[in-house]
Amino acid sequence: MKKNAVLCILVLFILTGCTTSEIEYETSRDEVIYSPSGNYSITLRYDYVSRPYIFKDDTLVFETNKPGYNETVYFKVEWKSEDEIFLYIESDNDKYSNEKYFIKID
Repeated sequence: MKKNAVLCILVLFILTGCTTSEIEYETSRDEVIYSPSGNYSITLRYDYVSRPYIFKDDTLVFETNKPGYNETVYFKVEWKSEDEIFLYIESDNDKYSNEKYFIKID
């Protein structure tokens, strides 16, 4: 009886390991964006719930404390100057109308 129980548990662990190893989750998306002069670049990185993070030279410049999104969203970046950007979601959906940020990049 103990042998059967141990064998069943072993089979369950093996099957569980096989199924979860084949599932891949999108944990981040990166987009490199260059300044108008081309001298500077920032990285717009998303986590698995589409929250944006802005990096310059691998240093975190901006993050939002809001909960994520239920769907994949894309933020747009407009350079206002060499050290200031406007980050927003370009959408006709009213629920994204307050997702706008002016960010100073040092």
